[in-house]
Amino acid sequence: MILKGFIRKNRKHPLIPHVIFWIVSIVLFTVVLFYTRGDFNISDIDITLATNILVTIFFLAVSVYINLLWLIPAFFNRQRYGLFLLLETANIFLFIILNFVVSYFFEGEQHPNFFSEVIAELILVLIFLVVSTLFKLMRDSVKMQGVELRMKEVEKQKIEAELRALKAQINPHFFFNTLNSLYSLTLDKSEKAPELILKLSDLMRYLIYESKDDQVAIGKQLGFLQSYIYLERLRTDESLTLTFDIKGENFQNKTEPLLYIAFIENAFKHGAKSRGSHPFIHITFNLERTDRVGFFIENNKEPQPQDQSHGGIGLVNVKKRLELLYPEKHTLIIHDADNLYSADLTLIIS
Repeated sequence: MILKGFIRKNRKHPLIPHVIFWIVSIVLFTVVLFYTRGDFNISDIDITLATNILVTIFFLAVSVYINLLWLIPAFFNRQRYGLFLLLETANIFLFIILNFVVSYFFEGEQHPNFFSEVIAELILVLIFLVVSTLFKLMRDSVKMQGVELRMKEVEKQKIEAELRALKAQINPHFFFNTLNSLYSLTLDKSEKAPELILKLSDLMRYLIYESKDDQVAIGKQLGFLQSYIYLERLRTDESLTLTFDIKGENFQNKTEPLLYIAFIENAFKHGAKSRGSHPFIHITFNLERTDRVGFFIENNKEPQPQDQSHGGIGLVNVKKRLELLYPEKHTLIIHDADNLYSADLTLIIS
């Protein structure tokens, strides 16, 4: 966690971790040299030995950056593992040969035998390659996590913006239909008009204040829907048979607001105006479980041409919202026959 925090903090200054890494490497290299050679003393460090150490570090840096900047991106990350191992082996042997030649130049007759020197240099370069590779993989992992988080945040903001746009479409659409009802009653100089205006104010209060929440208790939503149904019945024929049944008492269950109003609007638009002798609308809410909410609506309607779909912007809106809000957590079954329409919606809320 400390390392990841350091990487994030220094992301704007990429050279700092490299400088620190090589400074630490020089110090450790010197310390290891001091402890592995019993006859070695700090006072023995002269210009020749210091130069030899720095040249070795330089060759290590060349080997490490060949690995980091070329071999890993070009071969390992592209899953070309065979070629990666072959070139990595060549990279290691290049370091061993160069460092052996330079060390022999500086140490002369005091140079250790070839076999022991090759083993020491092989261990040394492997340690640096493994450590630097782990650092890179960890850094890439942190960077990838950051990219994924930003992508998720962008996607979340996109979904929220789309939901706000969809929700914003509901209120004008709803009030347009309701004002049409009020207009019809005022033309007839109906005594029901004042009562309709009062109910409309109640509905506006719900839409302005309650529906802004992401989740609203189903009990409050039922009150809103019943007020709307009462409002619609003021202007419908008394021959309309309407039932509103509620099964169960889990009124605390919460769902997104304004998901059901489009179906009910649609039912009044088609079912209440059916020319059949017995127009009807049947509505049922199933609240028997705490982990889901069931909704079913059925109404009769006039036969329509095949190219004329049942419903408009309201139902299209609801389907989009369901896809965004309840992906793989809802089922919507719509049956649209010549003279009968039904919608069965189940939301999984936990």
